[in-house]
Amino acid sequence: MKAIKIIVLAIALLLSIGSAAAQEDYSKAQKAPQTKEVVLTQSTRTKKGYGLPQAAYKAALREAKQTFPNKEVGIRNLSKGDVTVNGDGSVSYYYNYTIVELPDMVTQKLYEAIGKATREIDDGNRFAIDQVSVTDGKTDKEKVKGQAVDYLLGKGYKVLAKEKLQKLYKEQQDQRSGIYNDETVSEMGKFSAVGYFLSIRITEEYLQIQVVNVSTGEYVGNVTENF
Repeated sequence: MKAIKIIVLAIALLLSIGSAAAQEDYSKAQKAPQTKEVVLTQSTRTKKGYGLPQAAYKAALREAKQTFPNKEVGIRNLSKGDVTVNGDGSVSYYYNYTIVELPDMVTQKLYEAIGKATREIDDGNRFAIDQVSVTDGKTDKEKVKGQAVDYLLGKGYKVLAKEKLQKLYKEQQDQRSGIYNDETVSEMGKFSAVGYFLSIRITEEYLQIQVVNVSTGEYVGNVTENF
């Protein structure tokens, strides 16, 4: 009898997890595209009218997959549109939605890791990409660097070339030691926030993000995401 109760509880738990996952997908469908998602189409309308938004979501996702069979897609900005009257007199709604391309696993892990490694750093601070190491044999190094820059900009940070950040740091140190001129002082006015170096390492097993405070040399973020 006890074994039967355990089995019943396990089944109930699995069902609740599945229901929660489906609800999460639907809740995302009503939100705007996130920074890491690429918009493929806007103001798309369902082909039929639906009485329930959940049914409209499933139909929109099915239509999106048919339109972009080779991409991992999601639905965003799902909202009621025109009204349609059914044959039995009931009312349904067409739904408008946006189709987005979801990032691949490496990209997801990249954004998650950067987000965790920089969560204690206020926006407006300056970053430079220090090193990018890719050894998984499939990921494009320059694409990863570009994605990191776009993500940082999207989060409200400023991104400089590494050489520029190093120059500003040297001028900061010179000013502290009394070795500076008017040009240096003018340039230092732009260095209103602490600078950070961000390094990326991608292997077949994991992705690692490290963030170093340029002024102190201290690690302020070190996050590893396993694949």
